[in-house]
Amino acid sequence: MKYLKNIIPALALVLGASLAMAMNFAENPTVRYAEDPDSGTEIWYDLTGVTPGGSTYQCNMSPSEICSHEEDDFSSPQVEAGEFVKNGTLPLATP
Repeated sequence: MKYLKNIIPALALVLGASLAMAMNFAENPTVRYAEDPDSGTEIWYDLTGVTPGGSTYQCNMSPSEICSHEEDDFSSPQVEAGEFVKNGTLPLATP
């Protein structure tokens, strides 16, 4: 019984640390840009607030490609992986 009484603070510390790590979610960027793959020039679309779907855009499964970026630039960090497929009218990115 004395052993159990001595180990309770350590167990509480481990449980607290586990819960703190579980509640620390990675931030999902809401700003998204994608380049039009069908145009001959660099045309970027602002996907911020646009819900993917059959009438907007989709990110098809392709782990080797980048569907959207955090900025309208190829060197900006990736937001979504996959092949960008434009299905409807999307807002253009403003410079």
